[in-house]
Formats: sequence, C-alpha cells, structure tokens
Amino acid sequence: MGRHRRPPDPLLPADTDARLDAIAGRRAVVEEGVVVFPQSAVPYAYRTVHRPDGGVDRYLERLEPPSPHLPL
Repeated sequence: MGRHRRPPDPLLPADTDARLDAIAGRRAVVEEGVVVFPQSAVPYAYRTVHRPDGGVDRYLERLEPPSPHLPL
C-alpha cells in the first residue's frame, strides 16, 4: 500500500486584501513602491492597480541611475 499525502492548501495572492478592498469599495486601489529582486542590484518601480471589477493592472519599470554628467 502506498502512502497518500494531502495536497497543500492553495496559497492566496499577497494582494488579496487590496483586491477585495477595491471590489467592496467600488473604487480602484493603487499600490506603488520600489523593489530589488533577489540576486540583483537593479531597482524597479512598480505600480499595481486593483480595479473594482476584480481585474488587476501591473506595471514594472527599471530605474536607471542618474547620469554622472548631471549636476545634483
């Protein structure tokens, strides 16, 4: 007889609260920030828009360092 393993519980997306807030409040919920992915030194700006219809729009843009020729 083989061993039967229980399948793992499905993981909920990290943005479940924001998505439910957008649906319940009937308004868009926007999350913005900067992230650096593991094993990378490049920062990215992100924007996530949770729409009232349950949809999600995600934007990710690489942030380039300023040119050394520009005065600060």
